[in-house]
Amino acid sequence: MQHDINSTHQSSPRNTPEPCDLIVRNATIFTMDADDLVIRGGALAVCNGRIVATGSDKAVVSRYAAADVFDARGAVVHPGFIDAHVHVSQYTARTVLPLMESTSITMGDWKGALTPEDEHASALLAALDYLKCGYTGFVDPGTIFSPDAVATAAEQAQIRIWLTDPYVADRAASLAANLPELASESFLARWPSSLDEALGRLGSQLFRNKQEDSLVKAFIGLYGEATDSPELFRAALDLAHASDVRFQEHLGYLPASQLIREDALGQPLLAYLDELGLLDPNVTFVHMNLVRENEIGLLADHGIRVVWCPYGQLQMLGRRGTQSRMAALARSGIPVGIASDIPRACDFDGLGTLAICASAAVADSIHPNQVLRMRTIGAAATIGAEGEVGSLEVGKRADFVVRQPQESVNFGFDMPLELAVIGGRHTIRSVFVAGRKTVNAGRVVTGLDEAAVVAWAHRSARAIASRIGLCA
Repeated sequence: MQHDINSTHQSSPRNTPEPCDLIVRNATIFTMDADDLVIRGGALAVCNGRIVATGSDKAVVSRYAAADVFDARGAVVHPGFIDAHVHVSQYTARTVLPLMESTSITMGDWKGALTPEDEHASALLAALDYLKCGYTGFVDPGTIFSPDAVATAAEQAQIRIWLTDPYVADRAASLAANLPELASESFLARWPSSLDEALGRLGSQLFRNKQEDSLVKAFIGLYGEATDSPELFRAALDLAHASDVRFQEHLGYLPASQLIREDALGQPLLAYLDELGLLDPNVTFVHMNLVRENEIGLLADHGIRVVWCPYGQLQMLGRRGTQSRMAALARSGIPVGIASDIPRACDFDGLGTLAICASAAVADSIHPNQVLRMRTIGAAATIGAEGEVGSLEVGKRADFVVRQPQESVNFGFDMPLELAVIGGRHTIRSVFVAGRKTVNAGRVVTGLDEAAVVAWAHRSARAIASRIGLCA
């Protein structure tokens, strides 16, 4: 439930205002903090990229003075959305699947043909679309062959990215066996060929965490879906603990494959991982399209966090073994973040609608306020960044969105529904990342030539399609 608050989250005002970099005033602020506070007639102050005050307009303005004062004109201000899981190097492939039908060409062929330039072009195009849809960050699960190329794109666009080591696994053959539509010889040739080689990749991106204010951060991730041994899982989890970052991997994307794996193990997969001591509060699983009712408590007790890809869930409905319980997981207290995976069925701003539809399809409806939390603080929690982003609280990074107050969808009756489900990119007025304006009046203002970015991405995609024989 939301609560209104008009008091300031700061100490008593002083006679002489303190300098800061930015004040956003005359706003309705959705803090998305633990109490779901809504500050009507509110303001926030930013200094050095962090929020230094939130509260009533009068209280904040009486204490702080800034050369840059942004009048929200009564609009809603909320934390920037975070895409908790996206294969960003494949963004330019989002409409290519129909061309592969009835051919021997797979997405593995596409991925196997990616160059650093292709990955940069794809990530830069995604970053521009993210910003215009109200996103301030996204997470790639280790499906970038050239992390430097994507990191550079994020820095150019001024958006946050969390990334990890490329395709860490020591049982790559399992991908071809379970998900042949994602595999190819050229793709798997770029994976580690042994446990030692996989271990050699672990932690290669952690150097990015040394620079505190960097927009690019790293975590530890395995590809998952039966492509890693228990030895590799343990090594990755231990390194994540030692490095104070989260561990992530895909689990349960294709429930039928998980059931085959469970038959071989002679027990449910989560019970097996529990026996090995691999269910851990530092673990985030992605997909989880097979969760039995009696496993919800197990996940909650171990502090597991979950990334929900609503379109992926909808794809699995009706298939053998699918049991989706995302709303129930959230009700149990498990942090859940919503993700696009790859936005094939809608744009980034349609994820809230997909979540509502996916939960309704399994007769376990989710409230729009839960969706808003999953797109902000919930997504941040799945990557271990809830102490830095995901809510508008003093001390956190100033990553936030200002909506257009006069858009047709904004009646003010159910604002989470209007913000996180119905409202699309046309409702975005401005986006700020680390207190810097990245979108103004719906246009990206980070200095990038949008037309050139789009043209480059289109050329890249056509060249890849040509190289793999998909088109001339």
